[in-house]
Amino acid sequence: MNALNELRAGLCSVAKRSVGLMSACGNEESTKLYLVLPIIGLFGYDYSNPYEVYPQHSASADPNQPNRVDLAVLREGAPVIAIACKKVGTDLAESRGDLRAYCNAVATTKLGILTNGILFEFFVDSAHPNVMDEDPFLTMDLESVWRNGVSDEVLEALVHVTKASFDPDKIAEMAHVRLVKKRLRTALVDETNTPSEEFCRFFLQRAGIKQVRKGTIDRYYGPLIKAAFDEALVLPAVQKLRNEGKSLLPIGVVEVDGDFARGDVIAV
Repeated sequence: MNALNELRAGLCSVAKRSVGLMSACGNEESTKLYLVLPIIGLFGYDYSNPYEVYPQHSASADPNQPNRVDLAVLREGAPVIAIACKKVGTDLAESRGDLRAYCNAVATTKLGILTNGILFEFFVDSAHPNVMDEDPFLTMDLESVWRNGVSDEVLEALVHVTKASFDPDKIAEMAHVRLVKKRLRTALVDETNTPSEEFCRFFLQRAGIKQVRKGTIDRYYGPLIKAAFDEALVLPAVQKLRNEGKSLLPIGVVEVDGDFARGDVIAV
């Protein structure tokens, strides 16, 4: 079994256990002990060794310094991964401030992990050195892993977090690539769902059509471009799944003479 498959099997096992235990975790400490530490261990870090994983790590030697995290993964005595744990069910989007303050104060920290034991958000400083990004480059949901397994794309990112592969000098570059791909996918999906005037003009020019009024784009060319993208992107995916022997059910639409109206296509 290669490293990717070992990580997949381990994640699925931990996810099943965590989902079963999460209702018993009523505070941050129980969440950390029963849900977070098993994931840290799965990534290869020895949380029983204070020289490798240190609890309640402060950003400075000042005991009154408020910038601290629940766990810090150390390398040669310096923190390289900061982990902030919240109670199960906590909205992580509203809890990023403490982790950001710690990461921004400790220059050696190259990866921040914010978790409520089920959701895990992974942050780096890809935009500005020693300034934690606003958005996570990866989010892992153990409930989703338990129900649906984990994709190769997520596993390939998680491998870079494991002790065997973690490189503080390269993690930001890998994360930056993922963030850019994520934003590009979002932009492309938005444009194909509701093509903007600029998007339409770009493709109309590529098709040799220029000097088009905005009203004509809104009434005629916008829907036409949207339909063209459906045919160019959705239908090949449908055909590929059909060739693989899967039955396809378009939600809310029917297939007529090999064509589909727009809709979400699912394989069953």
